Amino acid sequence: MLYKLAHIIRDKFGFLWSIIEWNNALAFALMHKNALQKISGILQECSEQFTLRVAAPADAAPLATFFAEQPKETFKFFKPHAFDEKTLSKIIRNKAFLTFLVFDGEKIVGYFFLRCFVNGRCFKGYMVADAYKGKGIAKLEGIAMNKVNESLGLRMFGSISPENTASMAAAKAVNEVKILETLENGDFYVEFLPKAANV
Repeated sequence: MLYKLAHIIRDKFGFLWSIIEWNNALAFALMHKNALQKISGILQECSEQFTLRVAAPADAAPLATFFAEQPKETFKFFKPHAFDEKTLSKIIRNKAFLTFLVFDGEKIVGYFFLRCFVNGRCFKGYMVADAYKGKGIAKLEGIAMNKVNESLGLRMFGSISPENTASMAAAKAVNEVKILETLENGDFYVEFLPKAANV
């Protein structure tokens, strides 16, 4: 119900949604100040062949280029927000929309996020560059999100299309996936639960 209501407000009442987002970000940052300070260290611990770090304002332009370089079919199941530089800059600055990048050297090869709320919930999303699929990056992103979320102490949710078998497989590799309901668009609304082997 809350998921549907949030989408209705976002899509039909943009100004109200902006106010809600601003207040949520402020309150979330205050509530989780100590945990947020640990995130960079968590990402460093997850970095080996690929480097994971928190996105910075200066990353908005190269991140927009990253999205623009991906084939159109990549976005069939991944539409959490717009992908232009202005939108990405706003998202990166939102203290409750935690955005992370995966690098191969200086090249962005992955993007993932936790969109967090003061009600103790967050929603996750992730993407891997088309040329880097099959290299374990999606699983790495999933493990990193689990570790960050464990520090924050939130319940983690998301939506997965039943047609997106790759996303479901990546999710099940690092989480127990509990299907809560089927949304009007046919996607599964799911909760991602801890998997003992990856905690």
